[in-house]
Amino acid sequence: MSELLDIAQTAVKAAVAAGAEFADAYAVSGRSVDVGVENTSLRDSEVIRDYGVGVRAFYRGGMGIGTSQSLDHGDVTECGQTAAEMAKVAHPDPDFVALPDPAQAPHVEGMFDDAIAGLEVGRVVDWCRQAIEEAQAIDPQVRLEGGAALSVGSSALASSTGVALERSGTSVSMTYQAVVLRDDQVGAYFEYDAARQMSDFVPAGVARIATEQALRYLGGRSVGTKRLPLVLGPFAASSLLSAIIGSASAESIQRNRSFLVGKQGEKIASELLTITECPLVPAGLSSGGYDGEGVPKQQRDLIRNGVLTTYLYNSYTANKAGVANTGHASRGGYGGSVGVTVSNLQVATGDRTEAELISDIDEGLYIAFGGLQPDGASGDISATVDFGFKIEQGQLAYPVATTMVGSDAFEMLTRIEAVSSDYRYEPGIIAPSLLISDVQVASGD
Repeated sequence: MSELLDIAQTAVKAAVAAGAEFADAYAVSGRSVDVGVENTSLRDSEVIRDYGVGVRAFYRGGMGIGTSQSLDHGDVTECGQTAAEMAKVAHPDPDFVALPDPAQAPHVEGMFDDAIAGLEVGRVVDWCRQAIEEAQAIDPQVRLEGGAALSVGSSALASSTGVALERSGTSVSMTYQAVVLRDDQVGAYFEYDAARQMSDFVPAGVARIATEQALRYLGGRSVGTKRLPLVLGPFAASSLLSAIIGSASAESIQRNRSFLVGKQGEKIASELLTITECPLVPAGLSSGGYDGEGVPKQQRDLIRNGVLTTYLYNSYTANKAGVANTGHASRGGYGGSVGVTVSNLQVATGDRTEAELISDIDEGLYIAFGGLQPDGASGDISATVDFGFKIEQGQLAYPVATTMVGSDAFEMLTRIEAVSSDYRYEPGIIAPSLLISDVQVASGD
C-alpha cells in the first residue's frame, strides 16, 4: 500500500468513526511546471508542488466536505472528522443511496512517463524560447501568447465501501496564440500539442503553425446574411460535439436544465454521426481505468448512427434514476466535489477528405474555430466565427470578419451531410471535419 492510499483510508476511517454512514477520500501529490510567454517574451516560470486530501462524508444523504493541504496524520484525521460533522448537520437527501462498491478496474498503459517526470524547468523554458524564435522567423512583429507546461502526480481513492485504488500520471503541453498586425488589419490563430508520453509530444512547430495561420486571417471580409453550407474543421467540430455530449450529463437532465431531456434512445443527429468514448486507449489524454468514484470505465458509443445511447451518470445520479452507473464521475482535484465528465472521444470518419468536401461547395463557410457550443438548457447556438473562410467555387477564397452563425443543436446535428475521412489526432482523440447544410450566417460590414 502506498503512503497516499494509507492517507485516504485514514481520512475515511476518521469520517466513519465520527458518525458518517458513507465516506470517500481522494489524496493527491504532484508537481507542475508552467512557463508563460506574453507579448513574444518569456513572462515567468513557476514550479508548484501540491498535495492534499479531500473527504466526502454522508449522513442520511446529507453531505459534508472537508479538505486539507497537509498530509500529516493528525490533519488528515481532523479533515475526515470535520466532513462527518458537517454531514450530520446537512439537509438530508433522500436521493442519495450509497457510494459504489469496489470493482476490478482495467489497467491503462502509458499514463506515466519517466522522461516527463525527469524534465527540469530549463528544458521547458528552452521550448518556449524556441517557440518565440519560430514565430519571429515567420513574422518579426508577431505577438505570441501562451506557454508550455508539464505535470507529474499520483493519487489515491478510498471509500467506506472498500474502494482502494491508486495511480500515477504525467502530462506535457504547449499552447500558443499568434497575433499579427498589418496597418488596420488583424490576423490571429492558435495551435497546441499535448501528450502523456514524450514520444507523443512535438513542441517544434507549434508556434510556427500558429503564426503562419494567423497571417492567413489578415484582411477579413463580410459575407453578407444568408443561409450557407458549413464545413467545420476539427477544432470547430470538436467544440460542437463535445458540448452536445456534455449536455447529456444526468445531473443536468434530472434538473431539467438540458436540451437533451427525454432524448435518450432517440435520434438527435444524422445517421452519419457516431461518437465513441474510448477511456482505455494507452497514453490517451483523458484515459483512465476508473472514474472519480472508483467505478470501472469502459468503451461505449455515446451517439450511434445519430441516436443518443445514454446519459452520463455518476453514483448519485444513477441511484436517483434507478439505472446502472456509467462510470462518468469526475474529480478536478482534492477539493471534494464530484462532477461528470467523459474520456477520449472518437468520431467515426467518412470516405472523403476535408479538401474534397470543400471542393464540392459553390458557396459556403469554412469554420476552423468558432465557439459553436449550444446553450446547455435551450440548445440555441449564436456564435461568432473568429476563424473562418468564405468558400467559393470549391476553394477557400478569403477570411471572414464580423460573422455569426445562428442555429440550434438539433438543426446542426440533423443537417450533417458528411464526416471527413481525415482528422486531427491527439492521443486517444479522433476529430474529423463535418459538412453541415443550410445554416443561417449573418455578417455585417
